[in-house]
Amino acid sequence: MQLGMAMWQYLLIGLIGGNALFIGLGGIVHWWYYVRNRDNSQRWKIQPERFLAKRLDREAMWLGIFNYNLATVVMATLAWGVFEHGWSRLYFDFAEYGWDYTVLSLFLCWLFIEAAAYYMHAGGHLPWFYKRFHYIHHRYSTPTFWTISAMHPLEWIAHASYIALPAFIIPMHIGVYMSVVAMTFILGYWDHCGIKFPRIPLHGSNRFHDDHHKYFHVNFGFTCSLFDRIHDTARREGHHYDELTFNGGQGIVRKPEALGERAMGPALKY
Repeated sequence: MQLGMAMWQYLLIGLIGGNALFIGLGGIVHWWYYVRNRDNSQRWKIQPERFLAKRLDREAMWLGIFNYNLATVVMATLAWGVFEHGWSRLYFDFAEYGWDYTVLSLFLCWLFIEAAAYYMHAGGHLPWFYKRFHYIHHRYSTPTFWTISAMHPLEWIAHASYIALPAFIIPMHIGVYMSVVAMTFILGYWDHCGIKFPRIPLHGSNRFHDDHHKYFHVNFGFTCSLFDRIHDTARREGHHYDELTFNGGQGIVRKPEALGERAMGPALKY
């Protein structure tokens, strides 16, 4: 399916549309909660007593905008290749593979992105990688809308790569792929905004990822806690977590006697 557009047109559309969403929507959300309703934070904020220092808040905004535009350039270039030169394995007619495969491909695409996000994120919390790259993202221990992309640019591109990769290895309808990508970004904003929102079925509460920023080396999952449950890296009751405790998401059992005969406290439910 060719649209007959030049690469610069894809870039222009991506940058204008992307910034309208990121800066426009992000600015409105940030102003409404973090400026206009700052004094009422007990009603809406997950960490009501904690706010980023003004310097960190500005830094998160500008770094987030820079990285967002960096990823937009990469994604717009890939979109040009997909639509104009057929680079990917995406198709445009549901009848090509049938509806059964359409459902399966949606699940496979989601599973690929979620697994890649978990393992890359957990890998970013290994001491060598954390101290050189991922620590930047954790300067924002009480996250805001801007912090989803406020990280080392190389790390941001690495995260963008596993979101793009399924289009090149899994045959799927363009609508399926775009739906999974949209869900991934929406939940990313949802989890980083620091605002109390209702639980979402299968996803859970956005407190899960907020606690990741608060307690550091725990709760690595992105759209759900599936892999945290599998690898036992979800936050547990009675455990102490801090930035210097690299223990595979386990933390330190602060008062083992309070847990009775159990070596570990129960995983928290979000």
